[in-house]
Amino acid sequence: MLRTAVAIAAIAGATAFQTPALNGVIGAKMVDSNAISRKALVQGAGAIAIGFLGNEAANAAKFDPNTGFPIQDGKKEQLCNGSASQGCQPMTQAASITDKQKAILAGEITVKSNKLSVLDSELAAMQKSAKKKKPAKLDKDLVLRYSALYLTPLADSMVAYAARDAGGAKMAGGAGLPKLGDKTSEVAKSSPLYKYVTDVEAGIAAISTAAKAGDFAAVTAANDSCKQAATGFLSAANAPVIFN
Repeated sequence: MLRTAVAIAAIAGATAFQTPALNGVIGAKMVDSNAISRKALVQGAGAIAIGFLGNEAANAAKFDPNTGFPIQDGKKEQLCNGSASQGCQPMTQAASITDKQKAILAGEITVKSNKLSVLDSELAAMQKSAKKKKPAKLDKDLVLRYSALYLTPLADSMVAYAARDAGGAKMAGGAGLPKLGDKTSEVAKSSPLYKYVTDVEAGIAAISTAAKAGDFAAVTAANDSCKQAATGFLSAANAPVIFN
């Protein structure tokens, strides 16, 4: 079809330019250009274009609306092992409400855990303020405020994720809305991820005790344990990444 289209284009070009050299080359292979009406030329070109586009549409890949894989691809089972649970690209899977909530909670946990280094810089600034005859003093109120603003919300997000890990769609709610009579903490305890929540809660208690005692080293150690717990949680959770 493309060759025919090229031939028609050549005929049209020959008529337009009327150069002796060009007429001499194709004159023997074509009918008299004056015998071809403009209407016929346009109709022929239109028919060729429609046929070409129809052929392209017929050969276009068709996709399964549920998985996103090409229906005509015989090797689709070899792509990422064919499912999200086997490591396939999440964009090829229809995301459930539970998966969407897990993705959001995982993002919250990631952001909150990355902010835990804020305390390190604050503790370093406190220690630099020490003088020869006056040791550094730990700002108890700052540490306790940090714990309430950073560690407690982190633990809450981890509990919410663990609850969805254990309860699935029952915890997500039919429309993704919280259910009345919330039993998030109770359900979360049955998830293997809850051990990381326990570690963070232990770290929160340790930071509170160390802050009241003015112990820099103990505060740092407790904060580090919370960081490790959050990192371990995300690694074990292997949260879904949602594109749809």
